[in-house]
Amino acid sequence: MHGMPVRQNIRFAVFVGVICAFAVAIVFRVTVLAQSPSAASTCAQWQSSTADFPPVPTVIDNTCAVIPPDTRGTPLQGTVDLYSWMTFLAVNWPAGQGTCAANTSLSILTSPPNPVWMTYLQDSDVFVAANQTPANWCFAPSNKAGKTSALPAKQQRSAQRSFRLAHLPAKVRALAAKHPDVQLFLHRSAKTDSRTGIPKLAADAQNPGLNEVLQATQDVLVDENGRWARFTVGMNQDEYNYIMSKTLWTKAGQSSAGPISFPVTPTGSMEFKSAWKVLGANDIPSHFVTALAIVYNDVNGDPSPGKNPVTVGLVGLHITHKTSSQRRWLWSTFEQVENDTKSFYNPNCPASQCPPNTPTVTNPQTALELNAQGKPNYKPAQVVAVTPTSAQTLNSSFQTLLAGTPWAYYQLISTQWVGEAGTAPKPSQLGNSVQETFLAPGTFYSCMTCHSHAMLAGAPAVPADFSYMLQFAPKQ
Repeated sequence: MHGMPVRQNIRFAVFVGVICAFAVAIVFRVTVLAQSPSAASTCAQWQSSTADFPPVPTVIDNTCAVIPPDTRGTPLQGTVDLYSWMTFLAVNWPAGQGTCAANTSLSILTSPPNPVWMTYLQDSDVFVAANQTPANWCFAPSNKAGKTSALPAKQQRSAQRSFRLAHLPAKVRALAAKHPDVQLFLHRSAKTDSRTGIPKLAADAQNPGLNEVLQATQDVLVDENGRWARFTVGMNQDEYNYIMSKTLWTKAGQSSAGPISFPVTPTGSMEFKSAWKVLGANDIPSHFVTALAIVYNDVNGDPSPGKNPVTVGLVGLHITHKTSSQRRWLWSTFEQVENDTKSFYNPNCPASQCPPNTPTVTNPQTALELNAQGKPNYKPAQVVAVTPTSAQTLNSSFQTLLAGTPWAYYQLISTQWVGEAGTAPKPSQLGNSVQETFLAPGTFYSCMTCHSHAMLAGAPAVPADFSYMLQFAPKQ
């Protein structure tokens, strides 16, 4: 009676031991490949590899500018995390002016940051208000036949700016007219609809299991300088083409579209969710990918008081990618390394005074970031990372390769995927400390699980293929 559980425990222990040994072997192999001079390799070698364990690049050259259409090697956490880093390099490669694509004559190591993904269309460029037309890809003009043609770099930049200014609130548009060098307009106080301020998930939050996720989307994150984090959401051309071909940018189009299945070729559909903070006296600009931005409030469209435009720094980046092998998408999330040690964390504040991951703005839909004198209205949040990184060795390797650039101050938290054993997401939990901050201790949360609840705005019973972006469709 007592022997059976013991034998089962022994068998289980042996099984766990084998799995752990296998995992250690994988980590060891990744470590050796990353550090051994004899294993020097390029991104091209990773891209063409058919090995179970593709080589980790030890040099960064222009072959790293190619966005991988899928993972390489045996699907394991180490190989999918390597895919994430390869994708991170490619989508952050300097863009060619006017092309919305990488410029392989430039280098991420020597050129000022001009990430490819930042040239892609944002949700507000596509899901426009009633009686308006979405932007063409890369803001190219159309002729009478509806064909588009690329513009020279200066004209493309002007076309992009003109389109976005036309969709800004009047007061922000007037301010932007005085600052022609500004291309980034940050209006989100949380992950909410860019036009109404309504949380993306709120309209379809019938599932009680989404309550904790809704907390992340509704609350405002305040940094150590008292400024709010703001967000952008964008898409690549494969996803854009699909949305336009099925008129998914309107509720009417969605209602007649039928089942939604974003394409997995030629690159595969991709979405990008970025988080930015206003840089202040306590921040080191060289540790951030920076941009000049105008920030304003969703509630009334007023530019924030105080200095505006401001320099903002990238603090978080979600990259989601639907691929041939990962039809439930790959979920990669990166953070700036100082998020939970400096930018959004005060090491000298005890938990009794600065409770971890607790909102400090109690009325996010009506609150204003700054008072009339430009001073913060709310105290900082205390951000403590919940999700451990699964890529510590890879992070160190790529940070070394990127030394001397702002990109060296970013780390992969993890990549969520399915396969190997069962269909449950791996790792089971994944979040970003500055994009899914306000979750109660012990709360189960998962990018893939949350997005599996996404439905069409124009057909609430039809799954939206893991994309909440389609909730932005106006009624047309």
